Amino acid sequence: MRITESMITKSLLSSINNNRESMHSIQETITTGKEVDQSSDDPIQFYRANRFRQGIKQNEQYLKNIQNADSWLKSSSFNLESMLSRVMNLRERAIQGANDSFSADDRLQMASGIDNILEDLVNIANESFLDKNIFSGTKTKIDDPFRFDGNSVSYHGNTGKISRRISENLKININVTGQDLLDTDMFNAALSLRTSLINDDTNEISQIIGTIDSVSEKLISLNTGIGTIQQQLELAKNRLDTANMNLTSFLSDTEDVDLAKAITQYNSEEMAYQAALQSTAKILRLNIMDFLK
Repeated sequence: MRITESMITKSLLSSINNNRESMHSIQETITTGKEVDQSSDDPIQFYRANRFRQGIKQNEQYLKNIQNADSWLKSSSFNLESMLSRVMNLRERAIQGANDSFSADDRLQMASGIDNILEDLVNIANESFLDKNIFSGTKTKIDDPFRFDGNSVSYHGNTGKISRRISENLKININVTGQDLLDTDMFNAALSLRTSLINDDTNEISQIIGTIDSVSEKLISLNTGIGTIQQQLELAKNRLDTANMNLTSFLSDTEDVDLAKAITQYNSEEMAYQAALQSTAKILRLNIMDFLK
């Protein structure tokens, strides 16, 4: 087949266009910093990059769940400590009431102070976090799950557990329910102490001291359980942070451009582009001269 000057010119023009498109593509990778930006760049690497991104996004949600759970647990722990402080006040009153040096009138005076402690305990049990009741089970929006009518304390929440997912296969319960608080007998102990003080019954008051000590142990146990959950959350957080660091590194290896290599490649394409332009211009000038002759 005869190769004409027209065919050579077309070939050179095609080469120029290819060089220009290649330069534009490389320039885009340098600008964005991404070698794989869409599926047409490299379908397999693009799929892998998407998987890494999805993994990072999912882990970030788990980390948010952990942060929320930890805040809830801190609030729960703080309020349990406040309850324990009030129970210690009950114990002090009971020790005073069991002392024979105090009179019946003194004990009546002490009994009136028990109502204040009971009201404090109920108010603490009704505390909320982010407008949600802490100790009402899953009924987090009801008004005053604990109510004190002067003679007894009633609970209007439930025993439902609030959980947070902290990994693909693990959900963790984060709440202490109102029933858990009732099971400590702190309200009954306070009411019994008040009754014994009113009745001037020092023997009964002495026995209630042991009951109050049991209440304290149960509150401490609830708080210890919270501490154990917080340790689990911390371990999970560390694992997720490490996983995201690795996924971010894998994602970078998959889609990020080697800048030095890209710049070298761009310079090479630019040189080829300039050479093609010069060759084409030379041939076009020769063709024009031939035409004029």
